[in-house]
Amino acid sequence: MMKELQIAEQKGYSVHLSLIDGSVYSGVVSLQLPYKKLRLKHTQGIVSIPFQEIRHCSTLIPVPF
Repeated sequence: MMKELQIAEQKGYSVHLSLIDGSVYSGVVSLQLPYKKLRLKHTQGIVSIPFQEIRHCSTLIPVPF
C-alpha cells in the first residue's frame, strides 16, 4: 500500500481510501512519513489520516481519450 500511495503522490493521482471505521474518502494524497500519516485533500477540505486506520486503498489513474 505504501508504494501505491507514494506513486499517487508523485504523479498527482487521486486515491480512494476506505478506513476501518467505515468512512470513505477520495482525493489527492500528500504523505507525512515521519508522522506515519497522510493528508488527503478532498471536496470538503483536508483531512489527516494515520496509516494504521486505512483498510483499503485504490489509485484512480486518469485515462486520456
